[in-house]
This record gives sequence, structure tokens and C-alpha cells, in this order.
Amino acid sequence: MIQTFEPIQALSGLVDYIWVMDFEFLEDNYREDIIMPLGHVNLIFNYGSRYSLVEQYQMLAIPDVAIIGQMKRAKHVRYGQRLQQMGVSLTPLGYIQIFGEPGIALTERIVQASDVGAGTEELYQELKACPDIEQQITAVHQYLLQQLTLNKGDTARIESMLSYVEQAYEDLSITNMAKAFQVSVSTLERFFKRWVGLTPKAYGDIVKFRKHAEDKGLRENMQDHYYDQSHLIKTSKRFAGKTVKELEKLQHELTLRYVWQDES
Repeated sequence: MIQTFEPIQALSGLVDYIWVMDFEFLEDNYREDIIMPLGHVNLIFNYGSRYSLVEQYQMLAIPDVAIIGQMKRAKHVRYGQRLQQMGVSLTPLGYIQIFGEPGIALTERIVQASDVGAGTEELYQELKACPDIEQQITAVHQYLLQQLTLNKGDTARIESMLSYVEQAYEDLSITNMAKAFQVSVSTLERFFKRWVGLTPKAYGDIVKFRKHAEDKGLRENMQDHYYDQSHLIKTSKRFAGKTVKELEKLQHELTLRYVWQDES
């Protein structure tokens, strides 16, 4: 079972959603999964079997309390027999405000959460003791709100830049964006990449693919929003590990089944 939950109003714009995966027993052919770059930084609590990142024929163990930074392309993971996880999908602004750190240090990385945010291990133990999902979500909300009070930096400029990209993603021009913020293209890209972990173009490409992937109606006309079929195929393989045509078939990977077939 896969479930997603909306954050409380005080965390709107900072947390996209909280998700829960709960499978008491996974058959072997359902243990492969794909981490799709969706523009989020994920805080993950794992209660089930150990799971690993599959990279160049190597299995790299993922910590039970982990933060996954911005990814530029799809990553492959393999779960164990029992899959029980809770995750917090933070927007780039959410990560900056809640943890008070630039995103660049986490790009393409999966790290022990305690290396980034104090109290994450304590929260993990608290979540393990909660009797139900509702109390777990409440505990997560309380932790995130507490973190917000500890990190009160000025994020107005990067917030404006993120809003610009998220509104102009269909036809994003970095030159026009730089003019809008009255800086050079190089200055814009350095500032944005430092705080988000990706250039505006790379983040815009991810936002565009995510918007179309999550909306069945937009997916049906996805080709119309890309320069040509070759561009769409390359984009889909980079972010989902498969072409759009392949994705329309029933997938073994849990994330792709949930996103593309809406099967929880």
C-alpha cells in the first residue's frame, strides 16, 4: 500500500506531501524500484528490511534515516522482503527553511539524516513507537515546525526565483529569467544552484516532466510539450528510466506503478 498525505497549512509550500509505503511481504519481482527526480528533497524513515541503491552493479546500503538530495536522473533501488517507510517530500524552499542549509551539498547524494538535521534519529524512535499513521504524521509536523523556528534566514530571493521557474517551466528562458532578476546569467545560475542544488534549467526540466507525469490528461498529449519525440524519449529515460511508451505498460517498480497507473 502506498499513501500520500497533505501537510498542515503552516507547512504549505515547504512540504509537498508526506508518503507512506507499507508492504508486509514483497515478492522478488516487485523489489526493484526507481527514485524519480521530482524536484524534492526527501527525508525518509525506514522501518522494514534494509534496502540499497543499485549503482554500476554495486549494492550500496541506504541508512534507515536518510535524506535524498536533488537528483539529476533516475536512481535504482532494491528493497528487502518487508517494506515499511515514511517519507517527507520537501520542496527546495522547504529544505532551505527547515534545515537552514544550501541544497548544493546534497545534490546526487543520499546521506545519514543526522548529518544534516539534528533530532532526526530521535524522531525516528518516536515514530517507531507511534501506534498509528495519524500520530506519526503529527510527530513529523511538530518536528518540522520546531526546525522552522531554529532556521530563520532570509529566503525571499530564492523563493522568488523558485516561483518564477515553477510558473515558466513550459518555456523557460534563462536569459529572460536573469533579466527579470537584474543579474547576469552566470550569477543567476551560481546563486540558484547553490541554494537548490540544480541550475534553473535543470530544475525547470524536472518540474516540467513531473507536472506532465502526475497528470493523466497532460500525459496523453506529452509529445506536444517537447521539441520532438527524440527529446521526449531522452527526457523520460533520464527522469523515469524508461520511455513514455514503456511507462504506459504495467510496471513492476512500485513508484512507477503509483505515478503512472495510480495503483497504490
